[in-house]
Amino acid sequence: ISLLKGREGDKIAAECVTLMDDPFLSDSLASRPFDGEGVAAKAKAVVENGVLTTLLHNLKTAHKQGVASTGNAARSYASTVGVAPSNFYFKPGAQTQEALLERMGEGLMLTDVTGLHAGANPISGDFSLLSRGYEIKGGKIVRAVEEFTVAGNFYQLLKDITDVGGDLLFETSPIGSPSVLVKRLDVAGA
Repeated sequence: ISLLKGREGDKIAAECVTLMDDPFLSDSLASRPFDGEGVAAKAKAVVENGVLTTLLHNLKTAHKQGVASTGNAARSYASTVGVAPSNFYFKPGAQTQEALLERMGEGLMLTDVTGLHAGANPISGDFSLLSRGYEIKGGKIVRAVEEFTVAGNFYQLLKDITDVGGDLLFETSPIGSPSVLVKRLDVAGA
């Protein structure tokens, strides 16, 4: 169902975007030597310099696509085998968050989004999410802003990233991101 199906080799994001799936990160509970089907895990760039290099596969999805498994089978005691990343993150760049804010000049810095379960369509990529963050003026934080809505499309968002920061952070999950600077998103209520 994915809009990315069959698009390996296509440019789907800005050139500064590299998305990694690395099952060997130290100090992560999602690190593992093999996946839920016993296939050897391997580090891979899913998107490299904006180009989709691979989709994630278990044995079944790989067979359907005529490719090898990427070692991303996921299972639990209560579900069938699915596909999931291990440690999934944007490869950090060299810019500090302060440098990105300076480059932004004026805008909003998002620090938290909620409602992914109801406000994001995993097929179309459209999202409308309750957010929190800071108002930025002159490249500096001027005030906290709570309860505004940010909307857009995930696929377009990947293309609109202009810079990736060097401050990679994994909060409470194996999905991490450094600060990213985006051309624009629709905002209401800020």
